[in-house]
Amino acid sequence: MLSNHRRTSCLNSRVVFSTLARLGFIPLLVCVSIGLLEGQTPITDVNVTSVQGNRSALLSELFDKPPSVADEFLESNASLVEPDAGVVVPSPKSEPPEASQPAPAPKPTPAPKVAEPGKAQPVGVQELVDVDAPPSGELATESESKIQMAINGGVRTYRSSNVTRVSGPKQPATAFELSAGANAVLPEVKLGSSIISFTPTVTVMAQRAYFGQYKLGGKDWGSQDARILDYEFRLASFAAEFSAKDDWTVTLTAEYDELRNFYEGSKLYHAFVPSVGISKIIPLRKDLALMLDTRLRYALSKTVLKYKVPGVFDDDGDNLQTSFNVSLMRSMGKEGKLLLMPSVGFGRTGYLKNEATGRADYLLLAGISASYQMQAWLSLQAFANFSHKFTNEKGETQLGAAASFDNWDIGIALSGNHTF
Repeated sequence: MLSNHRRTSCLNSRVVFSTLARLGFIPLLVCVSIGLLEGQTPITDVNVTSVQGNRSALLSELFDKPPSVADEFLESNASLVEPDAGVVVPSPKSEPPEASQPAPAPKPTPAPKVAEPGKAQPVGVQELVDVDAPPSGELATESESKIQMAINGGVRTYRSSNVTRVSGPKQPATAFELSAGANAVLPEVKLGSSIISFTPTVTVMAQRAYFGQYKLGGKDWGSQDARILDYEFRLASFAAEFSAKDDWTVTLTAEYDELRNFYEGSKLYHAFVPSVGISKIIPLRKDLALMLDTRLRYALSKTVLKYKVPGVFDDDGDNLQTSFNVSLMRSMGKEGKLLLMPSVGFGRTGYLKNEATGRADYLLLAGISASYQMQAWLSLQAFANFSHKFTNEKGETQLGAAASFDNWDIGIALSGNHTF
């Protein structure tokens, strides 16, 4: 049903739009970033690796363990597959991460030692409190040798201006997402002379998305029309985060993804996705930091095909994806509980199997988010994200109207976490 519906969308005539319109949001972000930089007193050395003790709690958490924002490129189907040329499978959105394009699926908020592995925009940043001794009375070395557990959950809702992800005509609809997860942070392992160390982390999460549950505009799809887009996404991963004294972080991850039709209780797609990510947070001032993040992912996929179709194979979605993100983080307010975060990113997905070999999709992302730490365990976020997809000549031939699109996602999110 999903395939037939989206094939119909692909028959619509393509709309030609100017390059200035596609990228017009990025100059706006530049202006916002310049505004964030104004009025601040620089510290003596902007490249210091340690941050002054009076920086905000939110930025303290980010400096100690930067979150990865590369997973927001799940929107470009890095791990989710388009079953055939004219079909677009809804991506589990962040972030992510996602600032998320709606988002790649937000990953569970871990314990304070490790930041959330995916979401393009940090939701529920935990407040970090420095104390001379652990409240429990344990020695620091004893505490660090224990496994840290965390559980989290969240709700997010947003309006997508082009929910079918085609060049035209654009179909708006609202989305409502529920997510829950847990993770275990294993004790840090030091290598050599303790210059390099890594932290193993095990993560599981699940997310459900419902489209068209309410309308904000007269052209929005209702629940009956948008029901075909509803999905359930599951993830399990093992990651090893290597940290060196120069503040560069390298993360190796082995991940299993699964997309399901929860109405029928059937699996639509699954993939094994090994990846490597490199990130660094550069402190600019006591309440201002720049985050750089790049990632390489390889998706070994399988799509569940109910019927045999000539020229369509279950591993058509195998791909290699690269992405790069730049984010500016600014804490605001008396206690630094408000975190403003504009970001821009670029991703490329190259397909490697069968008739899709040689196809390359490109995704430009720009967004801004504002997160407010209501409690140590609860945060509220508002976000606006713009995405523009285009492809090469082979992709245009195969995808038709789905070869390119522009889309806005604007919404709010509420997330909570508990570490024990």
